Amino acid sequence: MYVPYSELAANSRVWIYQSDRPFTTSELPQIDKKLISFCENWSAHNIPLKSSYQLHRWFICLFVEEQVQAASGCSIDTSVQFIKILSKNLNIDFFNRMNIAFLENESVQVKSLSLLKPQLNEEMIVFNNLVGTKSEYESQWQIPLKESWLARYL
Repeated sequence: MYVPYSELAANSRVWIYQSDRPFTTSELPQIDKKLISFCENWSAHNIPLKSSYQLHRWFICLFVEEQVQAASGCSIDTSVQFIKILSKNLNIDFFNRMNIAFLENESVQVKSLSLLKPQLNEEMIVFNNLVGTKSEYESQWQIPLKESWLARYL
């Protein structure tokens, strides 16, 4: 059951999928429609999941409010399959965890960790795709590198 993002509780669970390229202007409305349809039909054990999403030029963020119905393993697998189909249809890789998203001059950039290592500095703003809740997403998704798992490469 799709709901507007603003209606989700702060402790709603989030999964962030980062692409290897920005979505084009023509892709964004298509992705938006597919995400609404997916959320409308997403369920766990035949019980609708109260869900929403945020769509950014480089990211798809899926949310489930688990006080209503918890996301089960099967429902999470369904969301991964949905993203894999999008990936194939759009020729985008959402699953390369060695691609690092960061801000450069207030613009999102994505580079492989191996190419980014020489540029790393502790104040660089990176995207923490490991946040687990809506609240963390809103307060800790963009953080200085020194506060992220990447700090070990400084």
